[in-house]
Amino acid sequence: MTIEDLRMMPLLACLDATTLADTARRARRCSFRPGQQILSEGEETPGLFLIQRGRVRLARTAPDGREQVLAMLGPGAHFDPVPLFDGGPNPSSARAMSPVTCLLLPRDDFLALIRRHPDLAQAALSAMAGQLRELVALVEDLAFRTVRARLARQLLVEAGEGDAQLTQQELAERAGTVREMAGRALRRLAEEGLVRLERGRVIVLDHAGLARVIEQ
Repeated sequence: MTIEDLRMMPLLACLDATTLADTARRARRCSFRPGQQILSEGEETPGLFLIQRGRVRLARTAPDGREQVLAMLGPGAHFDPVPLFDGGPNPSSARAMSPVTCLLLPRDDFLALIRRHPDLAQAALSAMAGQLRELVALVEDLAFRTVRARLARQLLVEAGEGDAQLTQQELAERAGTVREMAGRALRRLAEEGLVRLERGRVIVLDHAGLARVIEQ
C-alpha cells in the first residue's frame, strides 16, 4: 500500500503526507470476483471500503427476495460509512459486478483518523450528505415517476460517455421494476429514437429527449 494509492481516493485526498503514511500502514487491499458478496445486509461492518478498480452494487433485499438497487459505484467511490458512525449493522448488501479491488480501512483506524484529522471528518460528512441526496432522489422516483421516466433518469445518470454499460435486468433493478416492464419501456424509447439497444448496453441517442420523458 502506498501513499499514492490513497491520494487517488477523493475521501482521503485532504490528508497530509504524515496522516496518509499512517493510513497506508493500517489499510489493506482486498479483491473480489464478479458476483461475489462483499457485505451482507444486517451484519457487522469490518470497516470502510474504498474502490480502486471495478464496479460495486449496493442493494436492499425484501423478505420475498426482491431487491432494490441503491447505487452502482466505481473507482474512487467508498461505501458502508454509516455503521462506522452509529455502530449499527450494514444497511445494505454490497456485491462485486466485475473484478473488484478495494482498500479496506478498519473501523477503529478510521475513527482514530477522524478524531485526529478534522478535514477528513468534514469530507466524510460531505460524502454522506451527497449519498443522502441520492437516496431522496431515489425515493422521489419510486413514489412519483412512472417506470418509463425512472428508466430515462437512470439512463441519463449512467450515460456519461454516451452509453449505459448495464443489462436490461440491471436497469430494471435500479428503476425498481421487473425486467419485462423495463424491456417494454426500453423498446418504446428505442422506437422513439431516444436510445439504441445493443447486447449488454443501451446507447443514449437523445439526452434532451430523455430529460423530457423524466418530466412527463
